[in-house]
Amino acid sequence: MTGKPLYMGDGNQRPEAARNLPEVDPEALRRAEGYRAGPDLQAAVTTALTLGMPLLMTGEPGSGKSRLAHSIAWELDLPLTEFVVKSDTQARDLFYRFDTVGRFHASQTEGRAADPRRFITFEALGRAILHAKPLEYAHGDQPGALRLPTAAVGHPGRQTRSVVLIDEIDKAPRDVPNDLLVEVERLRFAIPELASDTDPLPVVELTRAERFFRPIVIITSNSEKALPEPFLRRCVYHHLELPPFEGNPDAKDRTGRVTIEEIVKARLADRFAGGGDTLFQELLDFYRFLRRDAAGLTHKPSLAELLNWLDALVPETGRGKPPGRVADLDPADLLAKTRGLLFKNQTDQAQAQDLINRWRESRASRPNTQGR
Repeated sequence: MTGKPLYMGDGNQRPEAARNLPEVDPEALRRAEGYRAGPDLQAAVTTALTLGMPLLMTGEPGSGKSRLAHSIAWELDLPLTEFVVKSDTQARDLFYRFDTVGRFHASQTEGRAADPRRFITFEALGRAILHAKPLEYAHGDQPGALRLPTAAVGHPGRQTRSVVLIDEIDKAPRDVPNDLLVEVERLRFAIPELASDTDPLPVVELTRAERFFRPIVIITSNSEKALPEPFLRRCVYHHLELPPFEGNPDAKDRTGRVTIEEIVKARLADRFAGGGDTLFQELLDFYRFLRRDAAGLTHKPSLAELLNWLDALVPETGRGKPPGRVADLDPADLLAKTRGLLFKNQTDQAQAQDLINRWRESRASRPNTQGR
């Protein structure tokens, strides 16, 4: 399972090690077709789609909030645009960015007022609204058209509905959600940089006929700070809980509820084919042990971290039969990958081996696992 380390740190060069690095697909464990939604989430998405309202998703990091937008776009066969909110994001940034400095320098160089349309770039929500309007509105010469460069919008050539992901809205300055109230509800924004003595202030807004192409807006928050009540009133809200484990007596009995096991199988089912079922159950049992309050972790590993851990421990199909049990894994390899992928601070990492030992002892003491 382990093999020779790819990095030694002993002062010697090994260029051949770089040639032996495996090919990595960062999206392999996050593909939209592998996403699984339970009935509560299905209902929340359906409500948002029916009413044309943004869907605000909360939940712990790594729970699948952002991937929901990818799943909706894939299932409905719609394009997806994304905007990751930062600490300096302003409300306008979700619609477009304007290069004020670039325009100033161009005006100085060219000796005249440079056309402001050359210095505007549309972001996720602005592009989605413009894609819902005819191509001629963005690029045509008729009265009321924006006369924008093709590259600024990337219009597909026909009116299109899009899925827009606004990720981590709680990272924005406090005033941003309030500044977005009307824009997010009506999907309307102004572009004052394009106004002049001859051009009135452009206000981009969908007409009644264009509302058929209204973007589907998914907003995520890690609840790092509270969002204003007026903003919340304009959203459908759903909190994404960690799914239950199969056979969990504490889980509510709901038909069609998605479990941790189902999600992992949707992502990694082929990894456990041909003899890895027991290993699969034992690894998930260890993760379940870590999620309990009794484990005493400062940071409980997320669903995304579970998938990365399993990905690292179990080889892909075609690289040999997986080990039958956790006991068959290389102990040093298990410890190293558990420390690095499930424990994300020094305090938790320091007790990694102890937690592995405690889990083995607790499992051995259960009547239905003895001798297995």
